[in-house]
Amino acid sequence: MAWNDSTTPYELSPGERHIRPNTVVVEPNGGTVQIQFRNSAGTWVTPDDTAYTIAATGPVRLNRSNTPAIRIIATGAARFEVTQ
Repeated sequence: MAWNDSTTPYELSPGERHIRPNTVVVEPNGGTVQIQFRNSAGTWVTPDDTAYTIAATGPVRLNRSNTPAIRIIATGAARFEVTQ
C-alpha cells in the first residue's frame, strides 16, 4: 500500500458482483479526494453528489460491487491510501 497525491491517481477495474469493498484513508490537508467515473465521452468526471468528494480525515468504505471502473484522485495537498 502506498500513499497517493495529486500527481498519482489510483484506478480500480470494474467491480464484479461479489467483489469486496475497498477502504480509502484520506488526509485532506486543505484539499479533497474525489471518486470519479467515465462519462459517455470516456472522460473521467466526479459526480455532483457530495458523497464522491471527501474532505474529512479518516477511512471511507468504497463499495465496488457491480460498479464501472473507478478512478480516485487528490486535489490540492490531499493524500490518500487505498486498501484492497
